[in-house]
Amino acid sequence: MENNEEFFQRDIFGNLIKVVLETEEVDAIGPQARSDFNVFALTDAIGARKKRDAWVLYQKALASGMVAEEIFYKLVWQIKTMLIATKTKSVSETDMKDFPYNKAKSFLNNFKPGEIEKMSEDLMLGYHRARRGETEIETLVEKTLVRLHDAALRRFWQREATVMGP
Repeated sequence: MENNEEFFQRDIFGNLIKVVLETEEVDAIGPQARSDFNVFALTDAIGARKKRDAWVLYQKALASGMVAEEIFYKLVWQIKTMLIATKTKSVSETDMKDFPYNKAKSFLNNFKPGEIEKMSEDLMLGYHRARRGETEIETLVEKTLVRLHDAALRRFWQREATVMGP
């Protein structure tokens, strides 16, 4: 069944013309898919330092209609939340709700001291570079997600080296 919307409008000469707008089927891409995408799955993958999951979810977010800049702000939110958790002892010292604070606090185990601050700094510098046209937000987000794994992999090999011995 076709759902067409009709209305009449005058052209620049004053003639009355009929306008028919055809509605399209809703598919898996666009606003409907966007509303189905769970952005918190992406922020959780970032906090858990799951590079592959974060990258796949980033691609799904883009496919759902989100723009890279919107995803960038979610990434910044996650890093900021973790920064707040590093600087405080309890949720009562913040304006945050218990759940996001405790989740951010638990993510801190996945990062060495100073790594979150470095990520925050890199994101802010990258954002300003993008605004100046020196890079793109899409590239900045992807590089940030790829770097998630690097530090975790280094820690793994360092642990293996200490377990295996010289």
